[in-house]
Amino acid sequence: MSEMYSAAFLSSAPILLGLALGFLLLKIQGGEE
Repeated sequence: MSEMYSAAFLSSAPILLGLALGFLLLKIQGGEE
C-alpha cells in the first residue's frame, strides 16, 4: 500500500516541480521586464 503511494508520488513529483519552476521563472522574467 505504501509502496504504491510512494510510486505515485515519485511519478507526479517531477510534474509538480516542473509546474512550480515554470511559474517561478515566468514571475521572475515578468518582474525583470
